[in-house]
Amino acid sequence: MAKGKNPIRIIPTGEYFANVRRQLSENGQASVRVTGISMMPLLHHMRDSVVLVSPKKIHTGDIVLFDRLNGRYALHRVIRKKKNGFAMMGDNQWFYENDLPYEQIIGVVTEINRNGRRITGNNVLLKLYSLAVTTSAIPRIYIRKGIEKLLKPFRQSGNQGQEGANE
Repeated sequence: MAKGKNPIRIIPTGEYFANVRRQLSENGQASVRVTGISMMPLLHHMRDSVVLVSPKKIHTGDIVLFDRLNGRYALHRVIRKKKNGFAMMGDNQWFYENDLPYEQIIGVVTEINRNGRRITGNNVLLKLYSLAVTTSAIPRIYIRKGIEKLLKPFRQSGNQGQEGANE
């Protein structure tokens, strides 16, 4: 191990998020290291961390941590509020999760920590980025579907050529 480096301790997901819930309950906030790529380019895997607070009010554009109830958790953006819950989507995704109930939301991001720099939710550039991502989310889905339809004939013909070569 290199001098001056803190080792990363890996703990089971359930234990980790039980600790996050406990911190939220006892301290009103918790810090979570970002893992995964669903919120890129804003949040990067193992580089960034976020500070969460308990979810009192949730707005379109907020980034929230939620429990998928299958042993997995996600940090995604609220795309829209709906009658039966929320529509969520990662900034780097082409699909959204629909009708997520309020009860599954663990916390709301209030700040991002990146390389010792603190970016609060009041940051103007962060608000503009959030607005751009939120308003482009639904069109992004249809753009992706359109691209897939346009590319489908090329993918099929490419696969047929490969199959013929393998026979």
